[in-house]
Amino acid sequence: MKRLPLSARIPALVLVVLVLTSCAWKKDLEKVQAENKTLTEEKARAQKELSAAGAATAEMQATLDEVQKGLEELRVKELKAVKTSIAVAQEGKPNTAQREELKAEIADIRKAVAANLAKLATLQKSLKASDAKVTSLERLVGELKKQLEEKEATIAALEEKTKELTKTTEELRGTVKEKEETVQQKEAVIADRETQMATAYVLIAPKETLKKAGIVEKKGTVLGLGGNYKQTGQFDETLFKAVDTRKVTTFDVAAAPDKARILSDHPKDSYTLAAAGEKASTLTVTDAARFWKGSKYLVVMLPN
Repeated sequence: MKRLPLSARIPALVLVVLVLTSCAWKKDLEKVQAENKTLTEEKARAQKELSAAGAATAEMQATLDEVQKGLEELRVKELKAVKTSIAVAQEGKPNTAQREELKAEIADIRKAVAANLAKLATLQKSLKASDAKVTSLERLVGELKKQLEEKEATIAALEEKTKELTKTTEELRGTVKEKEETVQQKEAVIADRETQMATAYVLIAPKETLKKAGIVEKKGTVLGLGGNYKQTGQFDETLFKAVDTRKVTTFDVAAAPDKARILSDHPKDSYTLAAAGEKASTLTVTDAARFWKGSKYLVVMLPN
């Protein structure tokens, strides 16, 4: 089975963590629903006691309503912060704006928690100073205070979890980058090796030029007559042109086919030499693997 590259597996790894996190938030939601039911019942009892206590407790009732409304708003803000934290943890590259948004959302929640806790503290002072004993109200204040303190703990845990997820994502991304760099280096070495293997050298020049360069010499003469020009085995690479055999398969020869001589060793059935004008021809490599197997140097001698 073909394995996905590590870069493709990062979102999946993060997703697993986020799924586990979402399960925890589902449990929190169920807990919130149960708390809402308790608060509603406690508030109903407190309202009866407040009504019996008289108008002096009207301000206390207003404070309770404000805090409970604030708690509902906090839950909305908390959900928004969770969504933002997931986006930060999943981001494919650093996103300063999104991270700053999460920091602002967390700061806003903490500020709201502190403000509502201050309201409850004031309310508790008022209860202590009051002659009226409102047991249900005291319990309700305690429950609201407990939930607000839990919000602070929850948002701190969310902040820490986001940092962990972001760190994990960044570590994985760093590992991927290292592996990609290693792969690129290996690919570069392979590409360089392939280029070297595919490089050949071509020299198409008049007989006199080849003689002066010491590339050819006449052998087999008798009393200065006859003989053939053969390669000496020496190569002045400054005279040769490097070509990529994967791309270059044809060469222009400034002589008719019967006047040009291919001195280097190449199978005759691996190329063709066809006329391309009165005093010109084209050398075409038809089987590159076989043509260049015998020699990486192509030497074509032209008449002077």
